[in-house]
Amino acid sequence: MKILTKPENFAFTNHFNKSLLKSRIEMMNKSKSKWLGVGKYFLFVGMLWICAAFTKPYRAEIAAKIVGEVPELNVVFEKQNPPLTQLNDFVLEAPPKPVSSTKYVIYKENRLYWVVTPKVTFKDLAAIQQEFKKVGGVFFVKQMKYDPLGFYLTEISIQTSYLKGGGVGSTDDLKAVDKPIAAFGGWIDTKKHSLGISDNSHDPIFNSIAQEDKKEIEKWINDHAADYNKSKKEEKNREEDALLKDIRSNFYKNPLKAANGFTKFGQEALRYIYQTGARNRIYFVEEGALRVENLYTTSHFLIDNQPSTLQQAEQLKFDNIRTIGCSVVYTDSTRQSAQRTIAIITHNYSHENPH
Repeated sequence: MKILTKPENFAFTNHFNKSLLKSRIEMMNKSKSKWLGVGKYFLFVGMLWICAAFTKPYRAEIAAKIVGEVPELNVVFEKQNPPLTQLNDFVLEAPPKPVSSTKYVIYKENRLYWVVTPKVTFKDLAAIQQEFKKVGGVFFVKQMKYDPLGFYLTEISIQTSYLKGGGVGSTDDLKAVDKPIAAFGGWIDTKKHSLGISDNSHDPIFNSIAQEDKKEIEKWINDHAADYNKSKKEEKNREEDALLKDIRSNFYKNPLKAANGFTKFGQEALRYIYQTGARNRIYFVEEGALRVENLYTTSHFLIDNQPSTLQQAEQLKFDNIRTIGCSVVYTDSTRQSAQRTIAIITHNYSHENPH
């Protein structure tokens, strides 16, 4: 305790080595190296690299001498470092512009332009759909119809949409009776995320394509007029048969059907009644107006597959009537009363759109 409590054993300073402290202070106050000194350092390093470069051509020669004396070392010298992958300069390039696979689609600036002419085929429509997919659009054919020989479009309805912009465009049911439809088209703007469509015209950029298709169709119609008219007549007959199918089927399935209770009057039969003045459930008066015999005035009338009345039926004339079908079935087993139906098909009727 005496040793610890003696005043001389307590010190409030450290006994630094004076020579060491002096050297540290001198280093702190020493001025920084000048650029000349730094340059000498880099010059020295550069000289080392130059020397290494000059010695490189002699490495193979020295290695050959060593291998000649010690062949076992050949394996060591054959091992070489794999070549480093060379990095080419990075070039920022714009994405390649899409190339259309069909003449009915053209890319111009930031837009996709398209057109539909009466000459387009299923393959062409599929190609247009693919071009729409390239830019994030949808091209959908809702319905379509070709001429009886399948050479040109007489009816088509299309809907387009652009997923990025949320826009939707559609056509009405474009129809042309016994002739090709008019060309129409639209566009998609990939920059503004918008689209457009026109039912009655197409972009001027497709004028030449539309004109070429139109001339080709006109020539084809002239060359195949006889075949076309024959096919058109057969098509009308199929439409008439389809319209009267239910009436005829229901009649023959009914156990109470009347004997000879179903009659179909085609063009030739109607012409005979009109020219001779004959009567067979129906007849024609002056100026070809249709009339119904008294027994059939209470019939259930259909005109172009739509419910109608006797008054509406008798407003029709011979020139506007294509086919008439009549059926009679009894309403009960006593066969005292009967239900009569008269179905009239006019030249304005289209099986694809009966309304």
